Amino acid sequence: MADEAVPGKVCSGFPSGTATSHKCPQCGKPAEPRFAPFCSVRCQQIDLGRWLKGDYVVPGRADEDGAGTDAPAPANDPDAE
Repeated sequence: MADEAVPGKVCSGFPSGTATSHKCPQCGKPAEPRFAPFCSVRCQQIDLGRWLKGDYVVPGRADEDGAGTDAPAPANDPDAE
């Protein structure tokens, strides 16, 4: 029988019975299922901050047409210079 959603049961983010073997990617402490894959809210927030600052980048293909983030803003953009 496949894993099915059970009303009232919170997904831990880990496969059954493996939470104790995972370590927090921020500090290396044992991960807590409720903060998966981290050990605490603090480590979750540190990771989020790093994503938002651009410290982490998901690799992708280069823009083929050359219009990357340096492209001019649309004419109807009120924040454009």
